[in-house]
Amino acid sequence: MHELSIIENLRFMLKKICEEEKAKRVILIEMTIHPYSCLDEDNLNFMYSSILRDEPVLRDAKIKIKRNNALQDREYIVDSIEIEVE
Repeated sequence: MHELSIIENLRFMLKKICEEEKAKRVILIEMTIHPYSCLDEDNLNFMYSSILRDEPVLRDAKIKIKRNNALQDREYIVDSIEIEVE
């Protein structure tokens, strides 16, 4: 599953950011995806919540995606991450 590798990459990145920033929780992850990518916002959110449901700091985050025709050399880019700090 391609989405699984993306969620695992997000988990790694988010854990590092949360540790550095002493975050209480992740609220929003905004991503830009390749115009022809098969990635889907609903599916990514479902997989994210299913896989990370046991991680209190990460589990409630929502993923928002937008497609960009200029993104030709990658499938996706994480644009921003909104967190709540202590």
